Parts: sequence; C-alpha cells; structure tokens
Amino acid sequence: MDKAQWMWMRARVALVAAALCALTSVSAQEKMKEKGAEFNDAVITELVTSALDKDPVLRKMQIAVQTQDGVVRLSGFVDSMAQVDRAGDLARRIEGVSRVRNTIRVTDRPSRA
Repeated sequence: MDKAQWMWMRARVALVAAALCALTSVSAQEKMKEKGAEFNDAVITELVTSALDKDPVLRKMQIAVQTQDGVVRLSGFVDSMAQVDRAGDLARRIEGVSRVRNTIRVTDRPSRA
C-alpha cells in the first residue's frame, strides 16, 4: 500500500468514526432529555403528593397524583367541591407544573354522566 492509499484509507476511517460519534451523541442527548423529563415528572409528583399530605384537610382524602410532561393529573375521592378546588390550587402552585387535570370526584355527589 503506497502513501496515497494509506492517507485515503485514514481519511475514510476518520470520516466513519466522526459519523458514528455524531450519531452516538445525538442518541445520548435524546436519552438524557427523556431521563430528564421522567426525573422532572417524578419530582413534580413527589412535590404535589407532599403538598397534599401536608394539608390538614386533604391528607385524609384518597387522592392519586400522576405527572406526564409537566401535566399533573389528580384523581380520587373527597368530601366536597371545595376540597376538589383546594387540591387543584395546591397542585398549580408547584414549580414545573404546566397544567392540572383535576378528575377528583366528590363521594356523595351523583355522577354527571
């Protein structure tokens, strides 16, 4: 193999290596974003749950909290519409919450369906 062929081969190997690094970097960045979103959602869920547990009225209620992409979904049962509103207000105050879907139901009220 002469010097020109050797240089050409090295250039091709370097080009392939650079392309693989670029693909790996993009893939790693996407995975980090996904993990970051999951982490943020988990933190938001924990903060909302903690706020509900610290509330003297709502801590006695059965309220589940789920978060996806910053959107908090509250579900469960409470005793009054005031408690439904209170839970939604507490969730909205948490940093990172973009929206609250409040599907909490009052136990003694008939369904609207």
